[in-house]
Amino acid sequence: MPQYDRDRYETDFPNQYPVDPNQELRNKISQRYSSSSVVGTLQNLDPQRAYSFYLEVNRMIDSRHVQPPSYDVRTRKSLQNLILAVENQNFINANRVAASPEQIRMAQQSWQQLMNQNPARNAQDSVTVMRQAADIAGSQLRMQATGVIYEFAYGSLEALDKHSRFEFTPSYSGPRVDAGDNSVVGVGVQLKTHRDGAVILRTLNGGAAQKAGLQRGDVIVGVNQRNLAGLSLDEVANLITGPAGSSVALDVRREDRNARVNLSRQAIQITNISEVKMVDSQQKIGLIRLEKFGEGAVQELDRALWSLHQQGMKSLVFDLRGNPGGLLTEAIAISNRFVPSGKIVSTRGRNQSDNTIETATHDQTWKMPLVVLVDGDSASASEIFAAAVQENRRGLIIGRKTYGKGTVQTHFPLQSVSGTFWLTTAKFYSPTGREMAGVGVNPDVTVNMSERELEEVGPVDRDLKAGVSAILSHRPGELVNNMSGRQQTRPAQFQFSG
Repeated sequence: MPQYDRDRYETDFPNQYPVDPNQELRNKISQRYSSSSVVGTLQNLDPQRAYSFYLEVNRMIDSRHVQPPSYDVRTRKSLQNLILAVENQNFINANRVAASPEQIRMAQQSWQQLMNQNPARNAQDSVTVMRQAADIAGSQLRMQATGVIYEFAYGSLEALDKHSRFEFTPSYSGPRVDAGDNSVVGVGVQLKTHRDGAVILRTLNGGAAQKAGLQRGDVIVGVNQRNLAGLSLDEVANLITGPAGSSVALDVRREDRNARVNLSRQAIQITNISEVKMVDSQQKIGLIRLEKFGEGAVQELDRALWSLHQQGMKSLVFDLRGNPGGLLTEAIAISNRFVPSGKIVSTRGRNQSDNTIETATHDQTWKMPLVVLVDGDSASASEIFAAAVQENRRGLIIGRKTYGKGTVQTHFPLQSVSGTFWLTTAKFYSPTGREMAGVGVNPDVTVNMSERELEEVGPVDRDLKAGVSAILSHRPGELVNNMSGRQQTRPAQFQFSG
């Protein structure tokens, strides 16, 4: 029975700069063969088990992926992987390739010729090409067939959408956005790609980065004296992370100043809500900043709402900027806290089990003027909530167009290897039936900002200022007052656990 994961990881942000497709693939290959779990899985395989892995992956793609690519597309992607992989030292080491540069060039030319032959019309044709590619590797590079078959499995994966993935780690029970007990080991930063390395979107409460004074907008340009320019976000993250108690030196740029900061990696408790406060005590406007729709988010929200209610809150700004998503169940439950009636979200896939419709339950609904802040890094569950609020006319969405993830990943345990396959099996649709994948949510009130302003939140938060102004203009209040016939409960009757 597959588990369902409707999330987007914090490192999965849109690339702000153009990337050469071949360089992007080279980065993926380098990252793949730098991973101990990927290399360990490869080295525990023989050709027959690798072949079973390849077949299992493609059968699942054929039966469950929301838009399975043709076998020709998958086969060409696999050959392209091989052509670039044999230039990568990590791949060469993992596969024990013993060949001269000239032999490698000859193998690449042979694989390119395979790619230019007749298209692979079906699974059988693809297997034939894979065997021919393995024969070339064996005769010209003295390389085992296992490595070729492994890359063909990855080629099939990478022909899909960017959210499908393999995870060669022990399975866990139920969908999660983190591992273990709601803690992570690191320095406590959320990052976005930058041409010179990675830019900090936020620092986690209690983390080493926050304690050292790092802040949003700081650009990490080096790790342990290694320049980060041109590296993928995953590669940067891999360099920064490490075992608890170990140290890492970050070269950080803030405007025109540079500094080297030595940090100790540590376990950091992860909470879904990072900020709860009154932003206007006179007008009784509250603020809740939700960082992710992780496990227990609705209980945290209940406590935050009750705390603000006790302070006399009359209106709410709900901040989802930078929120990468999380669990669908939490998105639905949190939408139910505000949306009194109507659809919340629906999903559609190729199988009947992937088709769902979620509607408001009319239970424990808070009645207050509501503003939701979003930006280009608000994704997945954030977009579900924002669309539910907007299209049910429950509140105003303010900021910038959201990311546009809008897909469901289903967690399938793999039988041929120890691991799981996260496969995109459905798409999200808004309450009005609008497809959200690649589209996102357009705000009711757009706050235009320059790239620099987006990276650096200064003394005046223009999104928040626009949200407060909208509340003072009474537009969100009018939406609440027009919700005739919608069942609501008063905040004083709201129940929460904790």
